[in-house]
Order: sequence, then C-alpha cells, then structure tokens
Amino acid sequence: MEEKKPHFVLVHGSCHGAWCWFKLASLLRKAGHEVSVIDLKASGIHPAMPDQVVSVADYSQPLLDLLDSIAADERVVLVGHSFGGFSIALAADKFPAKVSVAVFLAAFMPHPSISPSHILHNYFVEKGGVDSEQISTDDHSKPTIPTTIQFDAELMRSRFYNNCSYEDYTLATSLVRAAPFYRDDLSRHDFVSEGNYGRTKRVYAVCKDDQAIKESFQRWMIETSPVDEVVEIEGADHMAMLSKPHELCSHLLKIAESYD
Repeated sequence: MEEKKPHFVLVHGSCHGAWCWFKLASLLRKAGHEVSVIDLKASGIHPAMPDQVVSVADYSQPLLDLLDSIAADERVVLVGHSFGGFSIALAADKFPAKVSVAVFLAAFMPHPSISPSHILHNYFVEKGGVDSEQISTDDHSKPTIPTTIQFDAELMRSRFYNNCSYEDYTLATSLVRAAPFYRDDLSRHDFVSEGNYGRTKRVYAVCKDDQAIKESFQRWMIETSPVDEVVEIEGADHMAMLSKPHELCSHLLKIAESYD
C-alpha cells in the first residue's frame, strides 16, 4: 500500500484569499500532495462582509470547519501567511492532534502569554511596520491598531508585491478585499493556550526581502516566541507564494518530511 503523502492546508493573510496560493498549490499537487486552500470568512469569494464577522475565531471558522471535518487520525501541515498566522494558531490550539507542524510564512505569530494586540502594537508603532496612513480604516479613534483595513495599490506594489511580476500584482489589485481586525478579541492574553498551541511544532519561514513585515520584525517574533526551526527564503517579498513559489515549495516539502 502506497504511503499517504502529507496534506497541506494553506491559509491566506488579510485582504487576500485562496486565490493567492495558485502557484504553490499547483506545485504541491504536482508533487502528489493533497492541498486544501480556503477563503476565510469575508475573504476571497466567501459571501460574508467584514462587518458580519464578530471575532478572529469567526473569521477563521472555514479553517476550523475544515480541520473538524478531517479524520481523527489524519494530521496536516498548516501554513499561515501574514495575518493568517493568528488563524493557524487558533486552529492548532483547537485541533492539536490534527496538526503535524504549523508553518508561519512571514506571518504574525502569537505567544500563549502575550496578547496578539501587543505584537500588533509593536508592528505598527515600534518596529517599522506598514505606515498607518497607507491603510484605509473605518475607525480613527485608536489609530495604532486599525479595525477594518484595505491596502491601497501603491502600498501593495511597494511593500507587498515588490518582487512579484507586474501580472501577479495586477491580479491582486482586482481581487483583494477589505479585511477585519478585531482589537478587543486580539487583546486577550488567553488567545491561545500553552497546553495545545504551545506544544505544537512550529516553523517560521523568513522572507528576506519582505517590505511589509520586515525581516527584523519577523526575527523579533521568533525571539519572542521561539520555534522548532527557522528557514529563510532569499529574494522573497511578502508574497513569497507568488514571488518565490518553487523555493517555498522546496522548503515546505522538507518541513513536511521532517515533522511527519
């Protein structure tokens, strides 16, 4: 009987959707792997609107439903990009036995004893994150951490898609949507637990030429919440799945084999 290959679950970041994984998903499937790509709530072609989503868990519900649906003895490789790091952390916390490894791809990575809002505050205020004036938000009362956000085209090209082809950038500008941030929910110090998420095997994939979540901030998150392994993708901008899909695929195949 042929041994079953790892199942990859790919989780997009803010304002994006399952569509952004099309290159990587194709490579993984060509290598014989099962790949699940999902639209989180109010993202991609999901019909909900941002103001209909009440929490990060609600936003992440399509991912939680997917993990709930897989067999009890199956384990997946969770890959979360950017804000999707919070979603895969929630999924690993709820279904620890179904996650062989969680891979944070230039992603926000929580710690069991630190609120996500602390990480976001450091990103927006102290560590040189995306300038707040380049993000459209519906709440100006607390400008350091926005609520509903939308990236403008100039920001996307200069900070997110700086090493991507112009075709990929053009595709993205036609598909991105406004996305929710949940300030109150992200202020919780019990966002994830030490007993479940804290014991999950974690790998951080550093994108070396990321201008949205810069390498220095990626390294700060790794120091704050140490992982089992760090891999580096040279020349990758924030959208490594588009700018460096072959290199990312190679890393993920090695990771899946190591944490099977």
